[in-house]
Amino acid sequence: MVGDNDTSNGYQPPGMEAWRTYTPDGRMLDVEYAAGEWVALCAGSRGVGPSALDAITAAVGGEPESIARSDTALESWVVEHAQRLEAEAR
Repeated sequence: MVGDNDTSNGYQPPGMEAWRTYTPDGRMLDVEYAAGEWVALCAGSRGVGPSALDAITAAVGGEPESIARSDTALESWVVEHAQRLEAEAR
């Protein structure tokens, strides 16, 4: 990500391996957990928080880029994926 969390040069901080997927509206989402903090990047937005849900919600925002999906579909997707990531990080 940025600084010590920069994975672009191959550096992977201790902790959970970086996770990458696409949101229902087609944006790339990268999520990492290190040093007790979740960091999410999505379409140029960065979210940080004590939970995956907080970080992903901040990075994804509430506005899908496609009218093909509703806000509730995106919200449900975020909750589902955040829960899965937090379970994997344990």
